[in-house]
Amino acid sequence: MILLYHLVFPDDTPTDAWNAGGILRLSAFERQLSWLNRRFPIISLDDYIENLSKDQSNKNKYSAITFDDGYRNVIDLVSPFLIKQRFPATFFVTTSHLEDECLLWFVYINALCSDGPYSLLEVAGDTLPLDHPKNRKKTYQTLINMARQSGDPKGFVLELSRCYPLPDGVKNMYEGPTRDQFLAFRNSNLLTLGGHTHSHPYLDQISMADQAFEIRQNKAILEELTQKSVGYFAYTGGIYTGITINVVKQAGFEAALAVRPKDLGDNNLFELPRTDIYSPSMIKFGLKVRGGAGLIEKIVRRKQ
Repeated sequence: MILLYHLVFPDDTPTDAWNAGGILRLSAFERQLSWLNRRFPIISLDDYIENLSKDQSNKNKYSAITFDDGYRNVIDLVSPFLIKQRFPATFFVTTSHLEDECLLWFVYINALCSDGPYSLLEVAGDTLPLDHPKNRKKTYQTLINMARQSGDPKGFVLELSRCYPLPDGVKNMYEGPTRDQFLAFRNSNLLTLGGHTHSHPYLDQISMADQAFEIRQNKAILEELTQKSVGYFAYTGGIYTGITINVVKQAGFEAALAVRPKDLGDNNLFELPRTDIYSPSMIKFGLKVRGGAGLIEKIVRRKQ
């Protein structure tokens, strides 16, 4: 199986903290990987895909670790543990922040709702409260939906950020990798980079030409910075179409990772499934990696 992580937080993160992706602290992340490696040895994504191409049953024998979006603080936080334990990992990262120094559009929404200084927002005539974790979650999802429905999430968030700017301290918590961090991947065979588009758009909302730019630009920048070939791509938000698959292939990627594959034809290596991990619970983690994700989703829905 391929595991998908996003944010990992320091152990001193307050107990009452809320985040759209859940609060997974470093110690819980370390427990999960140590438990996993004893049952499903952690190997590099290169080795995993090579084994999978030889025999599909290999997906049940090994595990590979991936991170999406590329938060600089997460890279700094988890890398020492990964290196110490010799656990390979692939970070799928965007690159537009190197040009505009802005948070990705959905990262801004997360930061605004999780750590922003505002108790409420006024957006499109609606009052959206941020005074309680349940309200933060509801407002976050409302803003994500509004961004997608706008057809231009980046533009939607640009307007929102003019009304509700983030303090530097909050922004710093969610920024993308620095150039120095990218350069550090040059000398590592354990930690590698993968493509994740330039600015994290909804790929099903943009033209084939724009998809090609987003995917090729990202790959070119990563390869220039690391002086290494970038062979794997992860669909942003797990969203893609048949056109996207063709664009990814034409860009020179060898495989692509989804979350829940759509089975769009004979594209096994370009619709690789991943198990997304957000909770620190070892019970949930054990169920998920053993194929119990569907059961967990049913339990969560019943509680909502």
